[in-house]
Amino acid sequence: MKRTCARSEMRSNTLLAFLLASLFILSLSVLLFELTLTRIFSIILWYNYAFMAISVAFFGLGIGALLVHIIKNRMKREELPNKIIQSTIGFAVSLPIFLFVIGHVIPPSIAFIYLFFLASSIPFFFAGLSMALIYLAMPSQITKLYFIDLAGASAATLILDPLIRGLGAESVLLVISLLGTLPPIIAYASLLSNQRQKQISDRFINERKPAAYGFIVLLVSAVLLAANLHSNILAIQPGESKGLRYLSLGYNDVSTKWNSFSRIDVVKHTGDISKTGFRDLASILIDADALTPILKWNGSFSDRQWLKGYMDYMPYEMSKMNNSRTLVIGSGGGEDILVALSAGSNNVTAVELNPLIVSAVKQYGGNSAGNLYNRKDVQLSIDDGRRFISSTNTKYDTIVIKLVDSWAAQLAGGYALSENYLYTVEAFKQYLNHLNGVNGKLVMVRWSTELPRLIPLAVEALREYEKGTSNQQDISKQILVVEDSPGLTFGPNPQRTFYPVLLVIKNSPFTASELALIKERVNKGDAKVIAMPGGYVQPPYDRLLLSGGNNSNNNDQQQQQHQQTLQVSYDPQRPSFFELKPPTDDSPFFFATQLVPSQMVLLIETVLGVSAVLGLLLVYYSKVNKIRLTSSSRFHIVFAMCIGLGFIFLEITFIQKFLLLLGTPIMALTVILFSILLSTGIGAYLSGKLFHKNPYRAIMISIPPLAVLVLLYFVFLQGIIESAIVLQLPERIALTFALLSPTGFLMGFQFPSITRMASSSASNSLKQELHGNEGSASGSRGQDITLLWGVNVIASVVGTVLTATSSMIIGFNGNLLIGVGLYLGALGSAVTAQKITQKIGRKAIDK
Repeated sequence: MKRTCARSEMRSNTLLAFLLASLFILSLSVLLFELTLTRIFSIILWYNYAFMAISVAFFGLGIGALLVHIIKNRMKREELPNKIIQSTIGFAVSLPIFLFVIGHVIPPSIAFIYLFFLASSIPFFFAGLSMALIYLAMPSQITKLYFIDLAGASAATLILDPLIRGLGAESVLLVISLLGTLPPIIAYASLLSNQRQKQISDRFINERKPAAYGFIVLLVSAVLLAANLHSNILAIQPGESKGLRYLSLGYNDVSTKWNSFSRIDVVKHTGDISKTGFRDLASILIDADALTPILKWNGSFSDRQWLKGYMDYMPYEMSKMNNSRTLVIGSGGGEDILVALSAGSNNVTAVELNPLIVSAVKQYGGNSAGNLYNRKDVQLSIDDGRRFISSTNTKYDTIVIKLVDSWAAQLAGGYALSENYLYTVEAFKQYLNHLNGVNGKLVMVRWSTELPRLIPLAVEALREYEKGTSNQQDISKQILVVEDSPGLTFGPNPQRTFYPVLLVIKNSPFTASELALIKERVNKGDAKVIAMPGGYVQPPYDRLLLSGGNNSNNNDQQQQQHQQTLQVSYDPQRPSFFELKPPTDDSPFFFATQLVPSQMVLLIETVLGVSAVLGLLLVYYSKVNKIRLTSSSRFHIVFAMCIGLGFIFLEITFIQKFLLLLGTPIMALTVILFSILLSTGIGAYLSGKLFHKNPYRAIMISIPPLAVLVLLYFVFLQGIIESAIVLQLPERIALTFALLSPTGFLMGFQFPSITRMASSSASNSLKQELHGNEGSASGSRGQDITLLWGVNVIASVVGTVLTATSSMIIGFNGNLLIGVGLYLGALGSAVTAQKITQKIGRKAIDK
């Protein structure tokens, strides 16, 4: 008897080890796939659709979990390890197929977006099956399993950047496929070990065939990986509207490099400048579209005169200052540095976020482009522009920010769902505070279509800036807006023309000599005035810049001259575009042209529709199988929904808010996800250790302090971020971990606790059923962990979309309050469920 118990315990330990190893690998692989998918979508589609990768991931995982819940009663417990192996192999096999399908089968067009999402959800579906089966195999070990689940995900954040930099997104998917073959190989190794030791009773699998498939998939994936690294045979193609798709035609010299937040392509140009007048040595494209040129320059002053024809050279001409100090945010290929040097600036600070761009300039430019990033009068900083200017006390004569994003993203509405801290009221105030003397200038180049967002932003920032100074100015005399020509036309059906717009903001009124120079350059360059200090202001911006709408210099000829521009930049049928509040650090969506973008509305409708269908399927399944949820089970489901929504609201909001502190997107993603996931896993593990027999108490003592902590973030977090932004990177990382870990720790208590509460409730319901008082409670027997996990994941799908939407409407701080409300709602559900369970328990005892 003792020997039988010992063997049973050994088999259980062997199975647990297999489950933990498999879950760690799966969780790591799933998050790697999810993050890599955002990069792939950014190449094939646009940035806003890359955001949807999160929803696709949760959707596939949720479908897999709910399917396991539906069919779990048809599976024997001893079959689960083999089922886990089979579904894990399905995950590994689906990744190379997915890569081929999206790269070579589905046309790279937004018109086929749902096919992309469907194809993307299939690997997540197999992963969801595997993970749900793992939870089902040992529900009694929920705390260990949940901890390993989150630990695997946190590990993925640490290896993403080196993997994608070293291999590229396509090869990373093949590496993930290799990882997916490890669970069956582990199982096979365990089978062989037990055979050698003749411990047949210790096996958790009895067949070689399912596990052996892992070796076949491993071999195929390894061959594909080697071939792709050598010849890039599975390279994804840019979308049909991407600039690289057309620019690379006729040019064979195209190089591609990846990092975790971009793909950089360099197209080398050929041709004689003396014959073509084309000075571009090469074009650098970010995510196959946003272009920054590397210009030919021999390093001499005489070879810089041609730059005087640039409209953004004019601000330097106005001041005629030699030995001036210039800050270029988003220096890219170096064009803005070259303009500053040609105008006499002998101290240029260049801030560039992407190190791959700097490497490309050094590689392709070199002596032919004047070695811009190696010059003594150019100081390079690899940093986010907003973080850089927040952490320096240096004053500049000119601050330049020229098209630090993609015009083509505007064409697709791609940035509507992306926050950008360069274009907020607080950012503009910082720029103005860093201008030197009384002649400092903020020089910005944007597109004409963005004027209804840009001009109100500039006006609001100037108003707040003036409040903090003793010398109040007429802001209409400090803003110059000029539309350059020719524009860029894209199409073909219908064609749209985008005109670059020069915005100059001074920290003092423009002088008469400066205005005279502006008028001369505008006439000479066939440009159009949108707003002239002390002169003409194009409607509807006159009501912002001129008191009482006074526009005395306006005449019919000027009105007719600018009518075409007005039609491009301002649509009277959409006054909300102009009436939107200026973007702030709490809601930094400069590129959103509507309160809720149409893409987001479509996504909300899709997600809610799919969630409703899944809910109806579960209801149908329950009726067909005559399953009736107990009263307490309904509140357990509500609890799982609330914490799924609440977790996503807090997690995504933290990522958005801490982006300002940590600077680069990958740094924010890595540090925040690692901090939250690891601390949540630790909280889950300790909740089982400390409150194994009383999960209700774990919930009761964790949610109230969690709510208090988030409310403290609501009051103090923004101030902490603004104060800490000057710290060195290791200090900022440590501060982020210290701030987020307590929140993650307390959030980790919730899911394991509710599953143990559901188990306890099911036991009481079963006792009541045996006494004939509760009717059919078959749906409550055993563990409902697969149902709760599936509901939690589906709630997270909805949460990703709702969080982004509410960020635009009420801001990030508002999201924190919503998160608090959801966790308090979960607390109320737990209290109600516990009362019902206790009532049923007392009845069972009485009987």
